[in-house]
Amino acid sequence: MSKKPEMTEYGTSARLQKLLKEAIEDQGVTKVRFAQNVGVSTSVIIRATVYQSVPGVKSLIKLANYLNVPIMYLFDETYGSEFNPARHPSDFFSRLASLTEEKGVKYSALSHTMSFAPNAVYEWLRTKSIPSPDYLLQLAEYFGVSVDYLLGRTDDKN
Repeated sequence: MSKKPEMTEYGTSARLQKLLKEAIEDQGVTKVRFAQNVGVSTSVIIRATVYQSVPGVKSLIKLANYLNVPIMYLFDETYGSEFNPARHPSDFFSRLASLTEEKGVKYSALSHTMSFAPNAVYEWLRTKSIPSPDYLLQLAEYFGVSVDYLLGRTDDKN
């Protein structure tokens, strides 16, 4: 039985919709051209700008990289836009391994502490998939780091 939350906190985002519309307008390009520039599909941009739909984490990373902002800035107006990229970017899997080691917790214990399925961490590692924004936020809060640090986008833990 999955422990997936009933409602995902980041299923839709008016903030993301607004930021993308502004970026497209500021650049004077079409949604198609903007999607090409970012490196995501046109449907990702259309769904986000029309329906406030939040794309998958890989697309969110590309958007945040393109806009040079923290991931959480895409969702929250109170979150600052200042972003310091990592000198040597890492990845989610390396950061998760080092954070669990620092905290002295095993993946199985971590899974039991969180709201995701007990084998979720092992599944992410096996398939090299990144968890949803909701789960990333839970993990970041658990370890006391930012989502961007957890994803390896920055060296700043907060």
